[in-house]
Amino acid sequence: MENKFGEKIKEIRKKTGLNQDEFAKELGYTSRSTINKIEKGVNDMSQDKLELLIRKFDVDVNELFDSLVKDSSSPIIDEKGIRNIKVPDPNYTYPKAGIYNMKNIKPTITRSNIIVGDYSYYSGKDFEARVTHHYEFLGDKLIIGKFCQIGNNIEFIMNGANHQMNAATTFPFYVMDGWKQESPKISDLPFKGDTIVGNDCWIGQNVTVLPGVHIGNGVIIGADSVVTKDLPAYSICCGNPCRVKKMRFSDDIIKILEELKWWDKSVDEIQKIIPIITKANPTKEELEALLK
Repeated sequence: MENKFGEKIKEIRKKTGLNQDEFAKELGYTSRSTINKIEKGVNDMSQDKLELLIRKFDVDVNELFDSLVKDSSSPIIDEKGIRNIKVPDPNYTYPKAGIYNMKNIKPTITRSNIIVGDYSYYSGKDFEARVTHHYEFLGDKLIIGKFCQIGNNIEFIMNGANHQMNAATTFPFYVMDGWKQESPKISDLPFKGDTIVGNDCWIGQNVTVLPGVHIGNGVIIGADSVVTKDLPAYSICCGNPCRVKKMRFSDDIIKILEELKWWDKSVDEIQKIIPIITKANPTKEELEALLK
């Protein structure tokens, strides 16, 4: 059997100009022998190492996966091997076979101050790079619920972007070399707290979300919006600043949906109610029946 994958890894390494020792360290391996075995086709590469390789060296995912030996009888072979696409798995980076510009966010997160629920996806390359001015010493978190759909070029601006506004100057001398200013107290900065996105939110591309905003469940945000304030559940919002244009449903239906919390149900339970929750203009009676 041809060793196409191992040859591809070797090709990627040579393009970087790294030897096997250096390449191993970049990928978190303790020994060059591991890389040697991968290149010879003796060892496989785990999912987390593949994802690190793709992110760190800007590898073309399609080209990499095309190098894997494919078994035509398998439902799909992806970065984790043979995958059963009949069962949704939030721990796979790519939720749809063959589509690599849509990623489940949760398995790509490396920072402890970003928390993302199952099945929420990002239609872009590197989600963490879209969370800016996010410093652990400030203690603020970005929290995103389940089943959110987030468009390309989202930007979550966190509290680290704020400058001191109660002094004569807003200039942050303390972050620059050579200047003699101690870091201001957290209490002197306009700290807005955690940024929270609910469940089942649809956020269009090029949206900017400012620090401390709370976005309710089921909110739809139009492309290019700048979210400066909290948005209520099941509202449709857009603009700069982003404002509520209308509510998606009546108060009665919103109350039922908030109580239903379909996103917290098991995969089997969700599969059963998909015909109702994806139906256009569901009635109050149809949704109430799901509560029983």
